[in-house]
Amino acid sequence: MGTNLASTKVLLLGYTGYIGATLAKVLLEKNIQVVCPVRNKKPHKKKENIVFVEMSQIESFLKTSKVKPTTVISCIASRKGGVTDSWDVEYTLNKFFLNLCKRVGINRFILLSAICVQKPTLEFQKAKLAFENLLKHSTLEYEIIRPTAFFKSLSGQIDRVKKGKSFLVFGNGELTTCKPISARDLSEFIIGFVLRKRAENKIHLVGGPGPPISPKNQAELLFKLSKNEKKITHISPNLFLVIIYVLMPLSKISKKIQDFREFLKIAYYYATESMLFWDEKNHAYSSDKTPEFGKDTLEDYYKKILDKDIVYKELKDQKLF
Repeated sequence: MGTNLASTKVLLLGYTGYIGATLAKVLLEKNIQVVCPVRNKKPHKKKENIVFVEMSQIESFLKTSKVKPTTVISCIASRKGGVTDSWDVEYTLNKFFLNLCKRVGINRFILLSAICVQKPTLEFQKAKLAFENLLKHSTLEYEIIRPTAFFKSLSGQIDRVKKGKSFLVFGNGELTTCKPISARDLSEFIIGFVLRKRAENKIHLVGGPGPPISPKNQAELLFKLSKNEKKITHISPNLFLVIIYVLMPLSKISKKIQDFREFLKIAYYYATESMLFWDEKNHAYSSDKTPEFGKDTLEDYYKKILDKDIVYKELKDQKLF
């Protein structure tokens, strides 16, 4: 049996992020009230059914307001994946809100994690897993969502293609594959757990509709849609390893270089690891075992944004992917 929408209220963490913003929109479309903790509420316009509360005031607000969220959805994530930032955000900030839930009587916590934590080698992955473990052993009901790649994450080279430049791929362009999911489909998937009467207390992997797509497939799709000449440049992912090795001594005395090395490790990981279910028994990624959800396709997404220059400003962090 589902939850009554009229009584459903959500504390949404990470409203200003890519998924958080879409999730808030879909929640409001379903007439679900939303409370969003933010660093500064002044830039955020007042809207019906959504309340912005400054972080410093969130506990007192939850204790005194008539708006009583029953569920927390955390979409907070480190923007750059730096060593310290990853632990401060992915673990410590989530832990703060987990403890806050206990103090104010919120009994369900839905965490947006990532599918890549199946093979953790990066600091942000280790921080995510540490909090996942903390959540699983808490007294709260929980759902842990591990999505595959987002459409946005596969859109950083649209500007290059549109300008007639080549599409960059690592190796032969088929080292990795994924089943990308749209922000709206992922939001619908998450909200499905909000509306359930009882939590499953499980980890849920989720991808978009198949088939799986490789960087080479992305390139072919973009050139077809843009009608530009197909040009693909192949780069060895080992280049990242060389730079990581060279910078190792300096990283011990410079936090900036330490974080830059971590960024290169992240780039190497995404250049060589698929965003699919990791089959430990067969020691391989499995497309067939990666759950699918939704109906939005990457092709339709590419079509929509090819003519919208403003989108490129939002994609500057995904230039290689």
